[in-house]
Formats: sequence, structure tokens, C-alpha cells
Amino acid sequence: MTALKRRRLTALIAVIATALVGCSSTTSGVPARTSAPGPTTVNVSLLNSGRYPTTPQPPLGAAGSEQAGRLVEGRRMAGYVVGPWQADAALSARLSNDVAVIEDYKQLGSALLWAPIMAGAWSLPFVVGFVSQRHSAGTDAGKSLRNAVLRFADPGSASAAAQGFFAHAMDMPRTRDVTPIVTEPVRAVQIPGHPDTKAALLTFFEGNQSVQELTVAAGHGPYVLVQVVRCAAGPDCEAQLAARTLDLQVPLIDTFTATDSAQFATLPLDPTGLVARTLPLPADQATSTSGAAYDLAGALHFEDDPVKVGPALASAGVDSVAINLTTVYQTKSPAAARDLVPAYGDIVAKTPAAQGAPGVAGLPQSRCLRVASAGGLVPRYSCVAAAGRYVVKTIARQLDNAQQQVAAQYRMLTG
Repeated sequence: MTALKRRRLTALIAVIATALVGCSSTTSGVPARTSAPGPTTVNVSLLNSGRYPTTPQPPLGAAGSEQAGRLVEGRRMAGYVVGPWQADAALSARLSNDVAVIEDYKQLGSALLWAPIMAGAWSLPFVVGFVSQRHSAGTDAGKSLRNAVLRFADPGSASAAAQGFFAHAMDMPRTRDVTPIVTEPVRAVQIPGHPDTKAALLTFFEGNQSVQELTVAAGHGPYVLVQVVRCAAGPDCEAQLAARTLDLQVPLIDTFTATDSAQFATLPLDPTGLVARTLPLPADQATSTSGAAYDLAGALHFEDDPVKVGPALASAGVDSVAINLTTVYQTKSPAAARDLVPAYGDIVAKTPAAQGAPGVAGLPQSRCLRVASAGGLVPRYSCVAAAGRYVVKTIARQLDNAQQQVAAQYRMLTG
């Protein structure tokens, strides 16, 4: 691990630790683990992998095209984009489609900004971006943050894009054929501690509810740093949250080493080889962020509870996480992997409505749980198990699918 990666990991752990202060809670209705540890020997003959593959893919090689390399570059940015929970520990609840690589300019309208605001940079040379969004629950319900880093071809283009976003937000049409339907004059808001950054406060109806949303766009070198913030407490809360996000985001993106866009086709798809050893998603289920490996900071964008899971992963020395049909965590040692399984399982078990489920046959130290989906409507099953220095996590609608995926992934990792 390089000195830079060590410094980034240390900073990440510090941020997570700070967020945890005062945030501990107890969830009723979920029994604690009181049973004594059972047998630890894996019985390979009992592993039922179902229809899932058990051998790795061939080496994935280089991207091979500019477009494929653009995706790789966007995924590389993940570890350099501040997670909303880092700015406010209450912002840990997931939304559907809350993480994405923004591959082209048109996606800004679906992943980040309202279409009239997006038009502020229509003709400028956009390269790639990464966006992460979370919202709060419980007493802080109504608070959300969408944070993104957008890369443009040069600093001049980024500065023009930031100014264009703000100008178009301030000039939002107030007609019924444009979404959102703004109901009050748009207000300019200053971001504390960032005198050169202005934001636009929009008021509009969402269903039958009137909401306020602050859109911030700050040019920084070749990047535009965007935050879209909502707070039930009002504009002061939104401006303060945007300021905290920028305080973290500006120095973090300065540590990112961008790839020249002319070299995108040469970027390796799987530099660690871990993705080829992770169960692949069916082609029709692949997303802009799947089929890739991330460092710890980047991988936290995909966790259901990054505030609580982050310290457990850091303690296990996780340095690479492959995300595909399954998620595979590479820890520092087999012992660390074995310790991470119950630690991770205990975190999941404390989520609301979590219930125990049978583990994976043949893997006595595996753990499966029935958990609520991100939307809370359709239950899912989550299983976790160790395989050498790796920890495998699966999430599926059916318990047998989750169990079979773990079994297949274990065989793939251990040969």
C-alpha cells in the first residue's frame, strides 16, 4: 500500500469514527447472538452452487475502447467522491439508483440535475462523473444530499459549466410543462466558507408537498463539484450541509490522479484480478458501477450502512472490494476474514425487521438474514461467509439463491 493510500485510509477511518460519536442505538426485536460457536470445518461436498458458475472468468484485460475506459475512469473516481454520510452521519439511508457513473452529458438530467439546470453546460466538453446520494430517516426525515464530481476537459470548461448551472437554476421556467414546477421566485444562497460559490434555492411541489431544494455547483480545476441538498429545517441547514461537503470534497478530489482521456482504452478492467473471480451479473442486470473493484473508500458508497460497516471493513484491512452479482471483500488475512463475518452479520442483524435465516450448508460459519429492501416493501436475504482471506456477501430475493451464490463464490475463490 502506497503512502498516499495509507493517508487516505487513515483519513477515511477518522471521518467514520467522528460520524459514529453519539450515533449508537439499540434496535428492538432482533435477538442477540447467544449461541456458542459451532464447527468451523468447511464440508465442500455439501456446497450447493445451483446454476451459478464456480470457475473464474478469463483475465479481463484492457478496456479496449474509449467508452469502456470512460466507465473505468468514472469508477476510479468513486473513492474520491465524498459520501453524504461523511458530511452528516444521519445521511446513511439508501435510495434506489443512488450511486452511478455519469458516462455522458445526457445522464446529468437523470442522475443529478433537473433538465433546465443541466442545459447550463450543454455545449461544454464533459468527460465523466460519479454521483452518490443518501437520505436520512427517523427524526431527521426529510434531509437528503446528492453529491457529485463532474470532470470536464479543462478548468475553463468546468468554470463555465458551474456558472451555467447556477444561471439556469436562477432562471428556472415557471410553467406547467417544465419539471419541476417552481412555485416561488428562485433565491440565490451563499455557501458559508466558500465565498466564490453560490447556490440556487428552488421551491416546488412534489406530489402534494411543497419542498425546497438547494443546488450548488462549484468549479474546481477541471471539476465541477455539485451538491443537491434538502433539509426540512430550511435553507440555513442546506447551506451548512453543502459547506461541510465542500470542505471535505475539495481536498479529496485534489488527491485524484486523472487519466488522460486519450488513454481511456488502455485502462485495465480488472487490475487486481478480483473481478474475474467474482460471480458475474447477467448482462441485462449490469449497471454503470457493477463488474468492478473499488478501494475501501469507493466501496462504502454501495453499503447499506456505511457509517457502521466502514470501521469493521477498515479493521479487517479491506483494500479491494469487487462488486458484481456477489460482493467480495479482500481482507489482510484469513483470520481477518473470519472475524469480519460475525462483525458484518451483527451490523445487518441490528437493522429494522431483520430476522435470522439458515446459513449456507457446508459453511458452518456463514450467516444469513432476512432483511428489508431499500424501499422497505420487498424482503431480501443477505448471506455472508469467509473464503480464505476473502469475505463473500450476497443479497437475493430468495434464500436458496443467496445460499447458492455464496457456495459458488466460495468454490470460485478457493479453487
